[in-house]
Amino acid sequence: MSLSAAFRDIFLLLGFLAGCFVYGQEQQTLEQRQPLELVFADSIVPQDHHEAMFTTGGWYSKQQGDTHAALLTQKVEWGISDTLQVSTFIHALQSSNQNGSTATGMGDFEVAARYTWATVRSPFTHIAVAFDAGFPTGNFTRGLGEAAYTVSPSLLLSQEFSNGKYQVFTTDGFEIVVAHRNIADVPHHSIFSNSGVSTHLGHGWAVGELSVNSNRWSGGSDTQVAFTPSYVWRLARRTELLLGIPVGLTSSADHIGGVVKFTFELGGGGR
Repeated sequence: MSLSAAFRDIFLLLGFLAGCFVYGQEQQTLEQRQPLELVFADSIVPQDHHEAMFTTGGWYSKQQGDTHAALLTQKVEWGISDTLQVSTFIHALQSSNQNGSTATGMGDFEVAARYTWATVRSPFTHIAVAFDAGFPTGNFTRGLGEAAYTVSPSLLLSQEFSNGKYQVFTTDGFEIVVAHRNIADVPHHSIFSNSGVSTHLGHGWAVGELSVNSNRWSGGSDTQVAFTPSYVWRLARRTELLLGIPVGLTSSADHIGGVVKFTFELGGGGR
């Protein structure tokens, strides 16, 4: 074999391997490219048909002064189909000194449904619509709930860049109070926006989220704004650990906090 023929064969082999690598990168699923959970925004990644996702969260927040709260949450999502999911979210154990002495007990409960368009003209553009309903199962007089029945329609948008290396996302919607318990501090409707950017880093993603929640448009007096840097570590193909630090940017927001979430999936197609 001549030297030129050898070089030709080597270049052909390298080209073939590079093509395989690029093809593999492009063939990654949305679940492989993006985190399963975020801190406040909803992840655009849906569950497969008959796939379940479990997320246990630990939350701590400190407000101005000596007021603080700790919370243990449990979220379960279930894929009715590849596009339609239902979920439950419960404040399983909550501790707060919001009303003076520290109180501990169960908080509020939510149920939700979501429909996702995972591909909108491009495999890197995603849209979902969601609807949540909240129930005041916590004891408001002890600072363990919101004392309101609520519904929350929301819109999720996600755009990926560089074959999924970067993502810009947002979850925007309203929380509408449809009824409330007999309390002096009447809850107000609110509008919220949880937006951010994520990028692949190491074995996971570095994420920055900006969260805004305001009830001023409905007669309230609060506008809560927080910035949350976080890291989502993909421990295994369907298992994640999230660590985040919310920092309040307005006087009505929690001054600072910490969030830990452990997420894993079972069943489904095993993407």
